[in-house]
Amino acid sequence: MLIAGIVPASAQHRGSAPMPQRAPRPATQQQNSFNQGGQGYSFHPKGPGPHRGDWLRKYMTLPPQQQEHQLQNDPAFRSLPSQRQNQLMQRLRTFNSQPPQKKAQILDRMETFEHMTPQQQQTARNLFGQYHNLPEDQRTKVSQAYRRLRGMPPSARNELLNSDEFRNNFSPEQRDLLRGMTDLNVNPSR
Repeated sequence: MLIAGIVPASAQHRGSAPMPQRAPRPATQQQNSFNQGGQGYSFHPKGPGPHRGDWLRKYMTLPPQQQEHQLQNDPAFRSLPSQRQNQLMQRLRTFNSQPPQKKAQILDRMETFEHMTPQQQQTARNLFGQYHNLPEDQRTKVSQAYRRLRGMPPSARNELLNSDEFRNNFSPEQRDLLRGMTDLNVNPSR
């Protein structure tokens, strides 16, 4: 039951019940895909499993009510405190309310986060918190700047971050946030 990663890791609670371990599956079975509304998703693991999001990948093609039923019958889920069960059920509902492209983005972020070092994970959590503490208009502005910066080589990125354009349009904290996000290649999430 690896549904705990539905939301960015900064929103997960430390000290919750450990997730059950599964034996790794052959790589051919790990590449799940779905097609909803003409949009496809193909999972390309970055290492051996199990992977964050495996539960979602396994059950995401079922209707939401059947997913909830599967979750309620999962032994690891049933062993969690009721408050944690409610949180995970709400995360599942939130995940299911997303369009297919957003679901794929969430699952890809979970996979990326899984393969970060603990220090990178903590940095990503901190950046995520800083980003979400920005007012909505500033989050939009930072997101747009991130999309502009992420494809650039590091030297060009630093040049732009230190340019008059960015110094005039972004606070030093926002530029540091953008620098951190691009260094880790962490996508902002809404």
